[in-house]
Amino acid sequence: MKYFWFVTVRPRVSLQPGPHHAIKGSNFTFPSCHVTGHPAPVVTWRKSSGQLPQGRVRYNNSALQILHVRKDDSDTYFCSAANLLGSVEKKTLLVVVTLPRFTVRPPSRVFASPGDTLRLNCSATGDPQPFISWKKQGGQLPVGRSQQINGGLVIRDLVVKDEGNYICVATSGGVFDAETGAYIELLNGRLIFHTLFKVDIKSFIANMKKTLFRAFCLGVVVN
Repeated sequence: MKYFWFVTVRPRVSLQPGPHHAIKGSNFTFPSCHVTGHPAPVVTWRKSSGQLPQGRVRYNNSALQILHVRKDDSDTYFCSAANLLGSVEKKTLLVVVTLPRFTVRPPSRVFASPGDTLRLNCSATGDPQPFISWKKQGGQLPVGRSQQINGGLVIRDLVVKDEGNYICVATSGGVFDAETGAYIELLNGRLIFHTLFKVDIKSFIANMKKTLFRAFCLGVVVN
């Protein structure tokens, strides 16, 4: 007489909880839903607040992909596994974001003099609202003389070592960045003198022309 042993194992599910971020309009594939059990469990996916997106879902047991994600796809999703011993499910969170778009950018190049106080303005829109931060390329922001206020960067008592690229970073969802920047150049004494000298020369030539013209007119009248 032969005996057959039939071993049954309750379903088990392993799934990364997230949150997972996707860019609006892109295709997003959830992490694989790892399922064990015997008999082999039947795997299904569901959305917390309604049906899975109609016509935009690709689904093959452990993998779920949403095409052209929209803002209303942001939700909690459940992977369920069931066999004759019962069912179990795990959840994961999807957050759909709109990439940051700058509405105010600082000038690409800014001239200032030592000792000046300078403000660089920067702002951006997105969903969620982007967080604005500043950094200096190849270095750190001036310690004790710089402050970030309402997205802008204020630097007081400028010194020569403050020259360089300053980058405004807009971050959405804590993961997606957009950057824009400004180069700060300090005018030293020679450059200021050179600039003023060029202006004086132009003014001098213009004044000379006026003087000569008046002299010519007076000479015509006298003669």
